[in-house]
Amino acid sequence: MVLISGCWNRRELNDLAVSVAIGVDKSGKQIMLSNQILNTGAISGKEGGSSSLAPVTLFREKGDGFQEAARRMTTRSTRKIYVGQLQILIFGEKFAKEGVGRALDHISRDHEYRKDFYVVIARGVEAQDILKVLTPLEKTPATKMNASLEVSSKAWGATADVKIDEFTSNIISKGKEAVLSGITLMGDPQTGNDRGNVEKIFSPARLKYMGIAVFKKDKLLGWLNEEESMGYNYTQGKVKSTAVLLTCPNEESHMSVELLRTKNDTKVIMKNGKPSIKLKIKAEGVVTDVQCPIDLTKPSSILQIEQLTQNKIKASILSVIKTVQTQYKSDIFGFGEEVERSYPKYWEGAKNNWEDIMSTMKVDVQIEMKIKQMFKTSKSFYERMGE
Repeated sequence: MVLISGCWNRRELNDLAVSVAIGVDKSGKQIMLSNQILNTGAISGKEGGSSSLAPVTLFREKGDGFQEAARRMTTRSTRKIYVGQLQILIFGEKFAKEGVGRALDHISRDHEYRKDFYVVIARGVEAQDILKVLTPLEKTPATKMNASLEVSSKAWGATADVKIDEFTSNIISKGKEAVLSGITLMGDPQTGNDRGNVEKIFSPARLKYMGIAVFKKDKLLGWLNEEESMGYNYTQGKVKSTAVLLTCPNEESHMSVELLRTKNDTKVIMKNGKPSIKLKIKAEGVVTDVQCPIDLTKPSSILQIEQLTQNKIKASILSVIKTVQTQYKSDIFGFGEEVERSYPKYWEGAKNNWEDIMSTMKVDVQIEMKIKQMFKTSKSFYERMGE
């Protein structure tokens, strides 16, 4: 007799409703769960007149627990909802302020959830409102939100592309607190749910990432502004590329430096039984935009631009450190983890009181900036006009 193995839990795709985005909001004392489900017929174009169909549909259900709301949702769906292809999880701001732990507990236990989807916070609106908006360029809103988060993180540096495994790890850690990017709804929310929102040159309702959310354990404390968000990412070595706007020397006009790469180095200095942090950032970039008459062929001009860039980067880092130490007292930088690695015995005695120690700890910030090239020309456009 020959035994043939098979997949005991195999299910046909046609029998499943594929969830690509989930929203979790507070509804009184209950959870409001929203599932954005793929409309496969509209995306594949196999159904006649598919251009009139929305690429996704939204199911919502309340419950006292995450699993209860998810299972109750089957009363509205003709198929069992499958979360194995989830792209993004959105927590409502009110829900996050009370703690996201009850949602994460279920997600961490359920074997269907993968560990590679992003997590964000709906800022100023509910998560379900974000999931109602149809978006241009990408086929589904979930794909758009994923792509925007990845692109803005790589090209601008003021967002945090945090996946579920990193988020849960930081919540559990005693030496580093969690952060998430905020996403908000711009324009007219009433038209976001209408097909016409993607048929116009300028969509009336638009989704935009804005600010980084600061957590303590599983609760949202508040927000970092754009400058502070950029400063935070510098401390983590996560600014892959960005544009640094500088004020020209003795001018009201500006110039821009594009950072091509950054690297951070964090060290713990122990003196008289007290820790301090030495944070060093190395950056390389090019001058991409000059609106003032400055001779970029002179080494002194390059040194001046490097100093201006260093000052701008340092200011954003010092700004976020001050905000976190004085307003939030939450170690989102992971200084506690650095202390634990360098001085484990000290950490054992300090970890239960770390937020008070961190909030008064000295942080020395050093920036090393190098301008590598001038792009296509070393002369500004204004200089060439005067030749």
